[in-house]
Amino acid sequence: MKSKVFWIEPPGAWQKFDQLLTASGIEERIKEGDIVAIKMHFGELGNIRYIRPTFARKVVEMVKRKKGLPFLTDTTTLYRRARHTLFDYLKTAAGNGFTAESMGCPVIIADGLRGTSGKWIKLETHEKFNKVKVAQSIFEADFLIVLSHITFHPDAGFAASVKNVAMGCVTKETKLAMHSSEAKPVYDEEKCINCLRCVNICPGEAFWEKDGQVLYEPQKCIGCGECVAVCPSGAITIPWESMLSYDVQRGIIDGFRGVSACFKKDKLAFINIGFDVTPDCDCVSETKLPAVPDIGILASLDAFACDKAAHDLVVKAPSYPGSQPDRAGIKAGEDKIKSVFPEVDMPRYWQLCEKSDMGNLEYQLKLID
Repeated sequence: MKSKVFWIEPPGAWQKFDQLLTASGIEERIKEGDIVAIKMHFGELGNIRYIRPTFARKVVEMVKRKKGLPFLTDTTTLYRRARHTLFDYLKTAAGNGFTAESMGCPVIIADGLRGTSGKWIKLETHEKFNKVKVAQSIFEADFLIVLSHITFHPDAGFAASVKNVAMGCVTKETKLAMHSSEAKPVYDEEKCINCLRCVNICPGEAFWEKDGQVLYEPQKCIGCGECVAVCPSGAITIPWESMLSYDVQRGIIDGFRGVSACFKKDKLAFINIGFDVTPDCDCVSETKLPAVPDIGILASLDAFACDKAAHDLVVKAPSYPGSQPDRAGIKAGEDKIKSVFPEVDMPRYWQLCEKSDMGNLEYQLKLID
């Protein structure tokens, strides 16, 4: 049986957003007194294409109408940017417009002061690891609403609800396990322009600078792939036919399984925001042109169906003029992700999703006029 995915097109999306929350069944599932975690990405410092605060505020107001107790939440990062610690992240979130005063509810960093506060969940079946440490504040919530920005991703390929849950609702221990891989980047010193982006971002300190030269020690690499994403000169690449992305994709399935196990099936809901669909995820501090024009907003009680529907709309859409897919000559109906991350195997990712038996890739898309 196909899962229902509800969709509003870009014109009038803000005005129709409440209708989307009602039609999708999200609103009716919230009960009085429910502590509702609204999981989202507050945007990296310097990124200007994250989810607009007004949409988050709409979700908060809906929960309050149902007499629930909402809070907006995310977790800290492995890499060393402006969201690496609780203190840095709260400062970044406030700068991007997310505060208790502006949102009308608490803004909580779910994995605590050091990014390790959480609850270990054992997995009966798994692809990569057999336990997941769910961030404490998310674990303690009664209801999880996943508010996701649709983007591309260097490891996952396509990022929306499933990736938001899997990577964003866990602590640093599980993030590390998720990104770890036998595949290690290859560094070409001759192509290096000494921008030091890899040095600044590497959580394993595999890259460092000495006497004006970038050095690399593969033994310290954890396989997260962040260096590949930020390198502007192509000096850092991944060999072995996307072994890294496959390892991360398997970890994403396990991460989603662990987090979703903490909630009753009727206490999970998913919203995918398709405005500013960028070729990089929101973790990148420099914003590029969107890959496609805005596709609207989707909502469902099935994360996999919601993501697959969003992905199919991105494929169907034309490339955004001047964007990376557009410069590669990618047309409407063609794969945009492959032009940005050619190593990522999306069909294999969807096979993993289907194999997981946690959702449905077949969906019925219902347009809300």
